[in-house]
Amino acid sequence: MMERPLPGQVVGGLRALSTEIDRLDQAAADRYGLNRTDMRALDILGRAGPLAPTALARLLGFTTGGVTTVLDRLEKAGYIRRRPDPGDRRRQLVETTEATAARDEEVFGDLIRGTRDLLAGYTDDQLLVIRDFLDRARQLTAAHADALGSHVGSRAGNAKAT
Repeated sequence: MMERPLPGQVVGGLRALSTEIDRLDQAAADRYGLNRTDMRALDILGRAGPLAPTALARLLGFTTGGVTTVLDRLEKAGYIRRRPDPGDRRRQLVETTEATAARDEEVFGDLIRGTRDLLAGYTDDQLLVIRDFLDRARQLTAAHADALGSHVGSRAGNAKAT
């Protein structure tokens, strides 16, 4: 049976897109004056809305102590603020600021508008297929990252033993 070339081309396209996203992440971090970990935290906060620091730590895969350091840097840069949780005054919530919205528009505004224009050229049925593929590819990638992460300690231990 002959191998289909199109799946390989799609995988190649995903790898090329990943490289460009990686390059964009670094360029954006430079424009924000942040490191990429701080940018990831800011992205999560922007998408998920106000979060408790513990929830953010879990989403980043950090300890609460580690996320405190990230939040301190983001707060000092003016990109987040901490406020009491109205439902539980003992807890804090972290949210992005107007400075973040302004920087987001400066850095990503043209890309967002261009992406919307690009998507306008697809039918709803095509967009459903694209969305399904992206969701499934993200889940597959996340599961693989989790599997790799669970083996890091055992492989690092093996490397030290040799």
